[in-house]
Amino acid sequence: MKYTRVRSLKFNAVMNMILMSSSFIFPLITVPYVSRVLDPSGMGAVAFAQSIISYFSLAALLGISTYGVRACAQVRDDPKELSRTVEELLIILAASTTLTFAAYLLALQFVPRLAGDKPLFLIFGTALWLASFGVEWFYQAIEQYGYITIRSIAVKLIGLILMFAFVHQASDYHVYGMIVVFTGYGANILNMLRLRAFITLMPFKELNIRRHFKPMASFLVSSVSSGMYAQADMVLLGFLATNHVVGIYQLVAKIKTMLVMAINSVVNVMLPRLSYYARNSQEKYHDLLVKNIDFVLLFASAGIACAALCPDAIIGILGGSQYRSAVLPLLCILPALLFVSLNTVLSQYLISSGHERQYAIVNFAGLVSSIIYCLILIPPLGATGAAISCSLCELTALLIRCWYARDFITTIRKDIRILPAPTSAITATAVILLIRQAWWPAQPLLQIITTGTGFTILYITLLLLLKEKTITTMIHRIQTR
Repeated sequence: MKYTRVRSLKFNAVMNMILMSSSFIFPLITVPYVSRVLDPSGMGAVAFAQSIISYFSLAALLGISTYGVRACAQVRDDPKELSRTVEELLIILAASTTLTFAAYLLALQFVPRLAGDKPLFLIFGTALWLASFGVEWFYQAIEQYGYITIRSIAVKLIGLILMFAFVHQASDYHVYGMIVVFTGYGANILNMLRLRAFITLMPFKELNIRRHFKPMASFLVSSVSSGMYAQADMVLLGFLATNHVVGIYQLVAKIKTMLVMAINSVVNVMLPRLSYYARNSQEKYHDLLVKNIDFVLLFASAGIACAALCPDAIIGILGGSQYRSAVLPLLCILPALLFVSLNTVLSQYLISSGHERQYAIVNFAGLVSSIIYCLILIPPLGATGAAISCSLCELTALLIRCWYARDFITTIRKDIRILPAPTSAITATAVILLIRQAWWPAQPLLQIITTGTGFTILYITLLLLLKEKTITTMIHRIQTR
């Protein structure tokens, strides 16, 4: 096995921020173009197909995308055991993906909503195999964030070129679907090709596949439930409304996803290290989780405030006049930014501390609540109902997670300052709204730039006045360099 040096959390965080920034920047380039070329109906068709395949992928992955990170991170210092673990998980994935793909083909044949555009759904069927054998969990476990970042950006650049080269009219939505699959999963091919440099295949008789079944059970329920409730709004909207309505909402969902990815850019790199610290250093484990919560409060408050200040400009730039009705759904989905990010941190605690059962229960409850909210709110409210359902679902999941993590929350409560970030964000927002009464640029891009700049200056100033720990530490480090 090739030796790999485990980088510092700072390096991993920087790499993941670059990766998440690319996931933020590339849509800013592609979404305005594709939204105008394909119109809401074409975008809705692709978004619905993407949501459906994500459901089948969850079943095929069996929770290994999460379980694999922990299982590999715990044995990463033992090359032989790491190789055995990876090989065992790949065999399980091969069996589950074969069965799931067969079920997917049957669904295309007998479900009218899917059979109506079978070519598009067959295109997305390839993503099922690419998702299962991407072994992203392995590279996260050994903290290869430099490699993950470089290859992901390279694939996104190729996808960007392909999109401008081949997507020119509304009928090209099948081509766009192919590009979406390539951009989302093409890097997984490189993952498998590179895997042999890190692991050594072992004889089948030395493997013990059954040892993973019991610990995977909780991850299976939790991962499938979590993924399903994250996509339930889009899937149910696809069955309950037209492609046009789905197209309106998919733009809102994309904006939410971009903002969540930006907020979670640092948080997501912590799980492998948390799993490691959970076994080796409780003090570092405690400190790292506290930093995660502080970071989420800081950046989620800013993201919600900035988006709420100029929703018309954001929709106008990303979608154009055809998507004007997406403004209200965007405002309704913004609270989910904070709830999703805090859910991510508390999920990391439950996973890394061995509370898989509670983690599974929370995600299952989230799925059930999501379905209930969507069935109640989507028929009368359409895309707005889906957005409200998303926020309510994430809030429900957060409250249940807080209940299960109440002992841990009690121990860290004294180390977390909850009020500075939201207080500063609300105050800065109020000041910007007052300024807007006197002057406000007409151009949407200038509105966003002006709002972002003014808000950032006010927000940081207020945080420093309130002596918010994360910001003061960052400023001190910059000053001492």
